[in-house]
Amino acid sequence: MGNIKIENVSFAYNQNSGNSYVLEDINLSIGEGEFVCVIGPSGCGKSTLITLLEGLNFPSLGRVLIGSEEVKGPGKDRCVVFQHYSLFSWLTAKKNVSFGVKQTKGHLSSKEIDDISREYLAKVGLEGFENKYPHQLSGGMQQRVAIARALAMDPDILLMDEPFGAIDTKNRMLLQDMLLQICAGEHKKRTVVFITHDVDEAIFLSNRIVFMQPRQIREEIPVDFGIKRVRSQVLGSNEFLSLRNRLMGYFYEDIADAMDISRAVI
Repeated sequence: MGNIKIENVSFAYNQNSGNSYVLEDINLSIGEGEFVCVIGPSGCGKSTLITLLEGLNFPSLGRVLIGSEEVKGPGKDRCVVFQHYSLFSWLTAKKNVSFGVKQTKGHLSSKEIDDISREYLAKVGLEGFENKYPHQLSGGMQQRVAIARALAMDPDILLMDEPFGAIDTKNRMLLQDMLLQICAGEHKKRTVVFITHDVDEAIFLSNRIVFMQPRQIREEIPVDFGIKRVRSQVLGSNEFLSLRNRLMGYFYEDIADAMDISRAVI
């Protein structure tokens, strides 16, 4: 099940030391098959939220549910793609993907695992690069391998923590388009929670945007551009520009408050 429910969650690192909450009284429901982008200023708790969903940290108060089960640790139903590629340098692209597949589908034969690995490398445009090592691939290509590995593991939930943050603009757009095409083309309804600082990226990719302010969720905003999106049509629409201005206004308010600016022109 790809349903996520965050109920009255507060979280502090080393709470016994009296540290203040990083997240405070968070409530959020994400339905199966949704693509939700979480954005907000640095330090607001976005990445901490991912660690709670992944099961690497646990709420100080409240609970996180996947389906009807409370998250007690990492699970095969979830997979994470980080900003940095986290590939094994001594393994080829195909073997990096195969390693992930073995963790969730160890009952399959070597040939079946090999076939799945090749299939997902082809889906991310890396057919012919199966036997290349990470140092022989560009940054964008390495991230494609990481995404192929995550998808090949067939998780119900894909957690993505600024996965395109270290990629140049051109390849970032290519990876965005690729991710949408793969998600739209799969029969499985996969839930995606995607952390980003990029407003345009959040609008282009998501069905819903969760805007966070320090410790809390400020607003949840639906994004209705359909499943199969054409970049030029989306980015040129009045709806996109209106939503972009609205979200940029939230970021500007945060900066203005921090700098004690009462009036300025952007």
